[in-house]
Order: sequence, then structure tokens, then C-alpha cells
Amino acid sequence: MHRIEELIERVSKLSKGRLGMRLTGGNPAVSRFMPPHEAGEGDMSFLSDPRYASTFAQSRAALLVLREKDAASVFGETLPERAILFCDDPYAFFAFASQILYPVPRTPGVSPQAWVEEGAEVDPTAEVAPFAVVRRGAKVGANVLVSSGVYIGENASVGDDTVIYPNAVLYADTVVGRGCTIQSCAVLGGDGFGFAPFRGEWVKIPQRGRTVLGDDVEIGASTTVDRGALDDTTVGDGTKIDNQIQLGHNDRIGRHCVMASCVGIAGSTVVGDHVMIGGAAMINGHIEIPSGSAIGPATAITGWGKEPQQLGGFFPALPMRDFKLAAAITARLPEMRRELKALQKEVAELRKLIRTGEA
Repeated sequence: MHRIEELIERVSKLSKGRLGMRLTGGNPAVSRFMPPHEAGEGDMSFLSDPRYASTFAQSRAALLVLREKDAASVFGETLPERAILFCDDPYAFFAFASQILYPVPRTPGVSPQAWVEEGAEVDPTAEVAPFAVVRRGAKVGANVLVSSGVYIGENASVGDDTVIYPNAVLYADTVVGRGCTIQSCAVLGGDGFGFAPFRGEWVKIPQRGRTVLGDDVEIGASTTVDRGALDDTTVGDGTKIDNQIQLGHNDRIGRHCVMASCVGIAGSTVVGDHVMIGGAAMINGHIEIPSGSAIGPATAITGWGKEPQQLGGFFPALPMRDFKLAAAITARLPEMRRELKALQKEVAELRKLIRTGEA
């Protein structure tokens, strides 16, 4: 259990003082969040959508969290005599407080069944679980969790407070910042897809760059971030990358971006800060996407202008008969374009004849 005043203080630190909060009506002990209609003693509920105000007002939660501007629609003119936290962003409070209520457990120390090679450095507050491998020259920071089956290659570096879940792989020289989360089976620093064509064959180009993550980055399960060919592949502070995503070699991903699952980004693409990318989007290599842009799901990006945009291009599902008709029409578009241009030329010639009186 946590007294709410203590929780507010810790949330304020996590948010770096950017989340405004004001408590009224008491200092209850709380231990979890619950939906308003299920909450009771020791529970918190938050309101982020005013449409649910009536249900929220009847909640038996020990603490209600909402925006001050929503108070009148929830309670009317008079506040009830109960604990209420007015907060600039209740959903953000839920996220920050949940990190405090549900920390990732760690047991400091290196398991006898783990292998930490001579020359590796593991902080005494870190946990290295059974069957994890830490190669020589690698550095594991304070309060890091290295789960079972994790491989940390030679000269890799893992920053303080990072959590690495089972069977993730960090190739040699990979750099992971502070407070990151690497989900299971992610692969950081594998070879980029680099081959030179030579007389009908493909000759492998050794990939000598690194994969470098900033602080507070999340990498989803089975996501791969390739090492650079010569320079580094980088992911900026605060960026969140979902499951089964592919980032190609030499990509440069900015700060506080978010990507939903199954996105593929080809090599040497630059993504600015605060870019949102929907699931299964396909992005060509050697282009630059400006900060503040957004890409819809299943959208193919082959190029970009200089300004931030919101682009989407997926084709919605249709009944099979309609889809076959649409596909047949699409296949004829080049031919239809040629026919249209010929008709435009004929119309222009007819207009000229009409103007000159020859028609």
C-alpha cells in the first residue's frame, strides 16, 4: 500500500515535475487501479473520457483522478467529501503510478548457472539470471535485469535500470541506454542486409557499425535493429518500438517516436522526432521523414517532401467479388492512362479546329 501523497511525490519525480497535480479530501492508502464500477477500498480510478462521467461519480474507489475542468460534469457544483486528485493528464498519472505500483522484480547477483566471461563488468546491484551470457568487455549497469537466455556480446553496454527479457540478443558493441526495456527475442546489432552484386552473385559486405539506443527506449518482442554498415544505427531517447519490427542498417530514428507492430524500415532512412508510424507500414530506404509526421497503418512510403505530413495509403477490405473487380481495374490503369492522354490530345486538336473554323 502507498499513501497517495507519497505516490504523488514519486510520480512528480518520474514526470520531472511536468505533471500538475492537486489533492483534496484526504490521504488514503492505495495499492492498485481498477475500473470505476469495480473499484473499492484501496483502489484508484481515473477519468480520461468525460463520456463516462456518470459512472465515475458513483465509483467507490478510495481515490478518484480527473481533470479539474471535468469536475463540474462529474460532481456538479459541490465536491463530495472524499479523496480527489485533480491532474493535468489522468492517463499519464495512471502510467507513471503503475510503474511505481508494479515494479519489475530483481534479485541482485549473478546466478551460478549464468556465464559472465572474464573481463566483463556487472554492477553488484544487477541481476544476471540462469543461462544468461555476458561476454568479455561487456558492461552491465546498476539495477539492470538480464533474464534467462539473454546474450550480451563482447564490448556491449547496458545502461542503469534497463530490463532485458528472456532470450533477447545484444550483438558485440551494441549500446543500450538507461531505463530501457528489451522484450523477449529482440535482436539488436545483427548484421545489416548488405551485399554487393558481382557477376550474377551477391557478395557479403561486413557490417562494422553498431546499434545504439538512447535512454528510455522500448524494443518489442522479436523486433530486430540491424547494426550499421559503416556508421551506427541509432534510436533516440524515449522512442517506443512494438513487436516484430525491422529497422535496417544505418537507420536513424529520432526521439519520442512510436511504431506499431510489423513496421519495416529499409536502410539509411532518417526518421525525425515525435513521428508516429502505424502497424505494417513499409518505408523505403534513403529517405528522410521530418519530425512531427504521422504514417497510417499498412502504408507504403517510397519518398517524402521537406515538410511534416500525415500520410495513409492502405486499401480497405472489400467483398471478394468487389475486390477482384477493383484489382482488374487497377491492373488496367496504365492502359487507361494512355487512352486518356490520347483522348485529351484529340480534344485539344478539335478545339483548335473549332476556333479556326475548320471543323
